[in-house]
Amino acid sequence: MPHQFDDDRYRDLHPSLEGQFASLLARHLEAAGKTEWSYHQYLPFAALRGDAIERPPLSATAYLAVETALLTEVNLPWYTAGLSRGLESCPGPIQEFVRVWTSEEDRHATLLESYLLLTDSGDHGARARSRKAMIAAGWSHTLAGPFEGMVYTAIQEAATRTFYLCAARACGEEQPALAAALRRIAKDETLHMAFYRDVVKAHLDLDPDYLRPLAAVMLRFEMPWSASVLRDFEERRALLAARGVFRLSDYLDEVVQPLWSYWGLDGRTLHQEETQRALVQLRRYRAALRKFARSEAGPADDATSSGDAPGPVA
Repeated sequence: MPHQFDDDRYRDLHPSLEGQFASLLARHLEAAGKTEWSYHQYLPFAALRGDAIERPPLSATAYLAVETALLTEVNLPWYTAGLSRGLESCPGPIQEFVRVWTSEEDRHATLLESYLLLTDSGDHGARARSRKAMIAAGWSHTLAGPFEGMVYTAIQEAATRTFYLCAARACGEEQPALAAALRRIAKDETLHMAFYRDVVKAHLDLDPDYLRPLAAVMLRFEMPWSASVLRDFEERRALLAARGVFRLSDYLDEVVQPLWSYWGLDGRTLHQEETQRALVQLRRYRAALRKFARSEAGPADDATSSGDAPGPVA
């Protein structure tokens, strides 16, 4: 995700906001504590009983969505390593949140893999090979500094949350228990998104010119399971979009627009011409998203041709 933004003043998190970071961390710990859960609570152990009622296998669409989510989650070690290195100069509450985030994210891959194994869903050997290849490929980024890291993770967590909710809808009728598990994971992603989102907002409230690095990230955002890591990403994305799972309209309506509104991007007073230009670029980007989202609502072949669309692309 290379970009041209290069202003040291807006690379780091502002030290005057450390108190707000601590408050956001405390809020997260309180909210997570009230909804503490373990992955075993969502596993269908009854499926292993000798008298278990045989359930129909997951549809191809539902399995593809769940497997794609799993392959995202198994790369957690690389995400943690990347975030830790990028945020090592940040205040303590930010670094502690990354550790808490890691411990909470760790449950997701275990839940998904265990569920697929217990229900004998998919090709276990092929999935194991994909997992190994995914982790071996690693993950890297070209974010310019900690603030861009906060913007990226806010968008990424919002997109992941939306993907889980879309996947839950895709398998809700055939396997309600799996849909419940996916919605549970989505709640984690919502809490994580809220922390990063509010760190970004605190900086915008302090200095609206943080909008420039924000724009640099949003304009070129790509999910961590993009083609740079997951080799069949484009095929997966096209198939899921064509079948109504995580379409460009979902990204626009559930990720970009809510963050745009929460961050108040249209209502900020911008004094620097460079920042004003960045906002114009963002508005053009959002307009392009709307255009492609409308075209995506057509036949399946329209969805598969959206590779040139802006959004969470490789």
